[in-house]
Amino acid sequence: MTKRRDYTIWLMSLLTFALGFAVFYALVQREGSDISIHAVWAGEGSFANLKTFFYHGAHPLWHVLVALAVRTGLPLWTAAALITALCKATEVWLLIALCARALGGRGWLASLCGLTASLVSAVWVPVLNPGIYLGVGSPNPWHSPTQLIAMVFMLLCVPMTAGSVEGFRRRLPQDGAKATVPWREVWVLAALLFVSLAAKPTFMQAFLPAACLYFLLLWVQKPKNTPFILRMMAAAAPAVALMVLQYMFYFGIIVPSQGEMVLQVTWGKAGEVAVSVLLTRLFPIFVLAACMDRDTFKTPLTQLTLWMDAVAILEMLLLGENGRRASDGNFGWAMMGSALMLWAVTLPVFVRGLIRWLMRRRAAAEGRPTLASHPRLEPYKWAAGALLLLWHLASGIAYIAYLLNSTARL
Repeated sequence: MTKRRDYTIWLMSLLTFALGFAVFYALVQREGSDISIHAVWAGEGSFANLKTFFYHGAHPLWHVLVALAVRTGLPLWTAAALITALCKATEVWLLIALCARALGGRGWLASLCGLTASLVSAVWVPVLNPGIYLGVGSPNPWHSPTQLIAMVFMLLCVPMTAGSVEGFRRRLPQDGAKATVPWREVWVLAALLFVSLAAKPTFMQAFLPAACLYFLLLWVQKPKNTPFILRMMAAAAPAVALMVLQYMFYFGIIVPSQGEMVLQVTWGKAGEVAVSVLLTRLFPIFVLAACMDRDTFKTPLTQLTLWMDAVAILEMLLLGENGRRASDGNFGWAMMGSALMLWAVTLPVFVRGLIRWLMRRRAAAEGRPTLASHPRLEPYKWAAGALLLLWHLASGIAYIAYLLNSTARL
């Protein structure tokens, strides 16, 4: 029997590319916007002198890609919008693939889940975030090209790391203590982690400490896992070295800096971080509390995501910058990135649970026996989750409209 092909993943990615190009092309022509500034920097880069790509930062991947596109004859603004739209479309493709894995197969359901995750923003509460994004952030900051390309690598690296752990566990019964991860996987993961830093180090500043804590606990629980742990450390080593150099660049050790990283803890800041966490993660928090089963909690992907989110929030709470960079909020990018990863993990869990509940309702209506722990409360639980999801989605669509119609320099 021939397996039916599914084209919805490509259709959703194509639709996202079209929407993204329209949004990014409008933004890049707005002087002072984030994407416009980065496009100008990309235009200043020269392949005859690669140092020119590092004048403004140590994460030149997006700028190099735009410069390559310009060399094909495209105008700078068109090239910037094109590369950023391709990043957004790739992000959607990866989100759909993750949702499909969680839901048991591709199709319209997985594709709609992935597309939804790529559109949601912080819930819009005008008294707290009148501009939706400003002051709170978003899992999907459309205006930032470097964050978008970093999210592509996050959606590759986190599932791949979790997959290595799952593969290791599958091999344990056959090989005992000698089970480990193939070197081929180690090199691929090492390359992705390394290149992700050239995109933007914000994802890695949360993921590396989180992964270290996760694998340390794994090692303490089962010391015989040492060969596996050592190979995973080898995968991270090149990225760790590059990240140290990047932060030396950013904070004035290699080149003169516009500011320094400082310990910055205040009650006011703690309140701002709490509001940001709540508004960007209201639906995922609900799913974790009300819909997540114990087995899903124990999966490496869920655990790595939760560790990364916790580290990102803690970094935002404790760290800051002074000098000219004090108002840039660069430590907030990791928290926004981890929010998207949390959405990618929790949204399929909610959809899967909702479908199972609907199937139980149909079975009960047909007189077939069903098993439910709290049948009277279940309708309210799924209705509440659906309303929260729609609130995030509507806010995300409003955020895109705000970007297109506002003169704010995001």
